[in-house]
Amino acid sequence: MTDVQSCQGCFFKRCPDRVLKVFAYIILITALYITCFVTTTLSKPGGPIFALFVLVILALVAGMLLKIVRIPPMLGMLLVGIALSNIPKVKEWTSLDAKISSDLKTISLMIILMKGGLSLDIMDIKRVGFAVIRLAFLPCFVEATVFAIMSVLLLKLPWIWAFLLGFVIAAVTPAIIVPCLDELKKRKFKIEENNITTMLISASSFDDVVAISAYMVCLSSAFSSDKPLYLQIIQGPLEILIGIALGTLLGIVLWVIPPANSDKVDSRIRTALILVLGLCSVFGMSHLNFNGSGPLSVIVMSLTAIKGWGEDQLVTDVVDKLWILGEPLLFGLVGRDIQFEFITLEILWKSLIVIFVALFFRLGAAFAAVSWTNLTVKEKIFVSFSWIPKATVQAAIGSYALAVAVEKNADEIVVEYSRTIVTVAVLIILISAPLGSILMYFTAPLLLERIDTGHCQLAEGEEEEEDEQENDENV
Repeated sequence: MTDVQSCQGCFFKRCPDRVLKVFAYIILITALYITCFVTTTLSKPGGPIFALFVLVILALVAGMLLKIVRIPPMLGMLLVGIALSNIPKVKEWTSLDAKISSDLKTISLMIILMKGGLSLDIMDIKRVGFAVIRLAFLPCFVEATVFAIMSVLLLKLPWIWAFLLGFVIAAVTPAIIVPCLDELKKRKFKIEENNITTMLISASSFDDVVAISAYMVCLSSAFSSDKPLYLQIIQGPLEILIGIALGTLLGIVLWVIPPANSDKVDSRIRTALILVLGLCSVFGMSHLNFNGSGPLSVIVMSLTAIKGWGEDQLVTDVVDKLWILGEPLLFGLVGRDIQFEFITLEILWKSLIVIFVALFFRLGAAFAAVSWTNLTVKEKIFVSFSWIPKATVQAAIGSYALAVAVEKNADEIVVEYSRTIVTVAVLIILISAPLGSILMYFTAPLLLERIDTGHCQLAEGEEEEEDEQENDENV
């Protein structure tokens, strides 16, 4: 092997897999853009293909750089979107039609909901106990209620829009919690022996489902204010029932079509079917004015389908890979919705007060939710801090009301309410994502016990001796 090949091998071994994957996607996107550039004028500066190319590439790079220094990557993606929509000349070159932006955010929403549905495991409740349910429901409803009350008082939102905002903010994000837990596990903290890992991951997934379902109820009521009162009352519960029924039906259909066997082709057909059915559900229900039913049906369909399949790694892998592109697209587009010309200093400081007051109550509710467990007081405090980070759901549904308002050509006051929700959603991401991850990393040595490393080293030494003895015997 030459010195050059040796250096190349050394470089690629040291380079993290995540970085290499990002570079692979950058090369793929660049190649596709060059192809479009020479075949259509839509790829020129000012065209939608150029705008999407710049947004996704810069968001991927920004996310990768922040990931290296252990800062949640979605913050960089958000900031890229904010910059592209507020720097005058850049804004002109990267302008994007509101309908295109809305549809792309809806597709990204479908991907993250499907990803969540495929990862849900009902059996985790039996393994960990009722604490998962308490942790999923109690902090979510407490924070949403406090947020709604404060929003009515300070932000002057109507009650239905205040609760709509509350449930946007109330969802926690596994996208930050899981990497933090993995890092703490590598640092030999006791988070698996006492079921902290299983509890947090399971409860965070159920928490998102609860928040999204409640959000969809409020969304339906907010956009049915022109209907008779009895229709407004039944609209939300009706959409939940339709979403659950449709998702269950589609999930059962996917059990039998295609027929279950070990053939890899069937997994590819399953992947194509679940993605197409997810898109049909979201856009079809929106067309029928059941905006809350579509996203909920995607979660239920994914959960039902994966239970019937048992385990299909190809479907999960494909959805995970789609999210690698969906994440920068979603966060970048949400960042683009933040336009400084529509934000006043008054809205900013009032929003910050609402956010920190609600977070304070959320901490207390999370501590109370795990009070009837065998965790120590310090471990319960750590769980409370772990329940701070927010990002993915806020980006996914924070701008959904604005997208619906644009699609329906809603009144200016409704668009203003929707912009307020987007602004607060972005603020909570920028504040809670780094705050939560920092608290998890830096309070772990104070709040969690470490695994007995001496015992681990002894066990590893014994295993090595056994391996050597086996090798000697083989010789």
